[in-house]
Amino acid sequence: MPSIFRLLLAGAGVLFATAGSAQRRIVMDPLLVPEAQAEVALAGNDYLLAGVNFTFLTQSLGSTYIGGQLRLGYEHFWNERWSGGATLRVLQGEDFAGYGDIIRLPGNVTPGLLLRHTGKIGSFTFGQRLGAEYAITFNNPVNGPDSPNRSRALARLRFDVERQFSLNEKVALRPRVAYEAVAFLRLQRPENSLQERVVDFGSLRGELGLRLSPRFDLTPWVAYQTSYINTLAQFDANGKQTGGGKLNLIAPVIGLDVRFTFLRGGDSAERKQLPTQH
Repeated sequence: MPSIFRLLLAGAGVLFATAGSAQRRIVMDPLLVPEAQAEVALAGNDYLLAGVNFTFLTQSLGSTYIGGQLRLGYEHFWNERWSGGATLRVLQGEDFAGYGDIIRLPGNVTPGLLLRHTGKIGSFTFGQRLGAEYAITFNNPVNGPDSPNRSRALARLRFDVERQFSLNEKVALRPRVAYEAVAFLRLQRPENSLQERVVDFGSLRGELGLRLSPRFDLTPWVAYQTSYINTLAQFDANGKQTGGGKLNLIAPVIGLDVRFTFLRGGDSAERKQLPTQH
């Protein structure tokens, strides 16, 4: 079995084992996240990216705007399998919803670096994306080591698999499944702070990309996002735990990505293009 596939299975096993150990779970109302992207093709498969999205909380009386994100990125490909780049996310939203690509992910300004590897097994393309970010939070109403929205360093690891089906010379379908785990980097945890979970955030995403031309993509997607929280345990007079402890806060998300690709004069329509979830 290829080493990439073994790594995918091992990572998935650890992540789902972490999720399964939680004692309680709360499911939020679904959220809607439309995003518009502009991708500028550079030499080879390199690109510049600019995107903006908005988050809406659905309720019985309609939807409510709770946040938005500006996304900038650059990625350079060394060869067909390896690439790396830099990202910058600028975010605004309600404190209770958190910020970023995953609900409750902290940070108002978040610079980052990424390393990506892609490979093929038969007709399937497997990808791994490793990211390191520093989430800088400005509007933090709660100070202290246990504040969920304080500035934090993040490590992000994503596994994905996709397959492309060409319908004609221009139109193609691109079904894809991805799982991403995010963990706070805890190089020096204050002695009196509440112990955190191993994985702090997770997102399982399924999408169906529709490439209508080399210049335009439309990608509807759904995701099952989870915040893994450790709350202060509560006990009764007999020492039996009655509340608190491990909590999974789950947010179903429905999204739609619209991408416009600006090709240079000499660029080929066959250039390698990433999914809209860069």
